[in-house]
Order: sequence, then structure tokens, then C-alpha cells
Amino acid sequence: MSDQLQDLLSKVYEEGVAKANAEAEKILEEAKAEAKKLIEDAKKEAEAQIKTAEQKAEEIKKNTEGDLKMAGNHSISALKQKITDLILQVNVDQASKESFQDPDFVKKLIMEVVAGWKAKDAGILLSEKLQQKLDEAFLASLKESFKGKLTVDFSPQIKAGFTISPLDGSYKLSFTDEDFAELFKNYLRPRTAKILFAD
Repeated sequence: MSDQLQDLLSKVYEEGVAKANAEAEKILEEAKAEAKKLIEDAKKEAEAQIKTAEQKAEEIKKNTEGDLKMAGNHSISALKQKITDLILQVNVDQASKESFQDPDFVKKLIMEVVAGWKAKDAGILLSEKLQQKLDEAFLASLKESFKGKLTVDFSPQIKAGFTISPLDGSYKLSFTDEDFAELFKNYLRPRTAKILFAD
């Protein structure tokens, strides 16, 4: 009986061990499968993050290149504008200043403006620097040639040239060296830039 019991116990033990081993094998296989899945998922996630990072890096690169190109173009345009303005300033500003220092030029200009003036009255305001250079005979002939009432005054605020306006002051036309220089610069700027920077 003791042998039978021993056999029975051995059999139960072997079955238990076999069952435990099978269960352990099953758990181990499931753990391996789970681990493999986790590794694959982690790999996919890492690849997706790398791809996203590469796309962002490419986008940043393109944006940076675009910004640099735009900044370069802007700098070149600004430099061209400065060069053009300097050339015009040296040539046009100097010529305008010299012309408006010449009393004969200013006299002719005043006569032309007064001849074309349509209002019944006018006030002319001249540079104070011209007061000594414009003789009384010119001012008298100017007033005589004008069909309406004309006043002529001198102002320290006007550096060179003159302004003309109706006596009611409703508007004013300015004929100064700066006005003419700006007018010519606006006209000459595109042409000068084209000559200097023709592609």
C-alpha cells in the first residue's frame, strides 16, 4: 500500500510539476509576446517621433533659408536705395541750392509763377537772404505786372526760394531749393537706380 501511495504521490507530483511547467511556459510565452509587442510599439513610436522631428527640422530649415533670402534681398534693396539717394543728394541738392542762390534765376521763376497765377490777389514770401539781392525796381515791376493785389515779404524761415499764396492763406505753393530737389529726385530716382543697378 505504501508503494501505491508513493506512486500516486509521485504521479500527482509529476502532474503538478508538468502542469506548473506548462503554466510557467505559457506565462513566459505571453510575457515574451507582450515584450515583443511593447518593443515593436516603442520602435514605431520612436520612428514616428524621428519622422516628425525630421519634418520639423526641414520646415525650420526652409523657413530659415526663406527668412535669410528675404533679409538679404531687403538689405540689398535698402543699400541700392541708399546709394541712389546719396548720388542724387550730391548732384541734385547742390544744383538746386546753387540755382536758388542766383537772384536772376529766382527773379525769372517768380515772374513765371506770377504770370500764371489765376487768383485775384497773392502774397509772396521770399527768403530773407534775397532781400539785399532783389532791387526795388524788380519788386516794383513785379507788382505792376500783376493784375490784382500783390504783397511781397521776406522771412528767415525760408532758406532759399519763395512761397506764393492767396492773401486769405487758404493754400500755399512752395518754390524752394528743397522742393525742387525733392521733385527732381522723385523723377530721377527710378532712372538713376536703373542706370546704376541694371541687371
